[in-house]
Amino acid sequence: MSSRAVRAYHTAEELIEGERSATIRRRLTDGTAYRIVKVPHRPADLERQLERIGWCIKVHPTSGPFFWGE
Repeated sequence: MSSRAVRAYHTAEELIEGERSATIRRRLTDGTAYRIVKVPHRPADLERQLERIGWCIKVHPTSGPFFWGE
């Protein structure tokens, strides 16, 4: 998934360092804010990267830019 498509899932408040940044602000229900780094991946690319470091994994797309692995 492209970084542009991933940005479509973020609000302006979350994009604290601009649209090209992977750093995002997330707030918990208690109001606490955290900076997180989100990196978009394609399932097959993520599988290859993880296999190179010894993982045996199958990555499945879900909805939007989200995946789950087993």
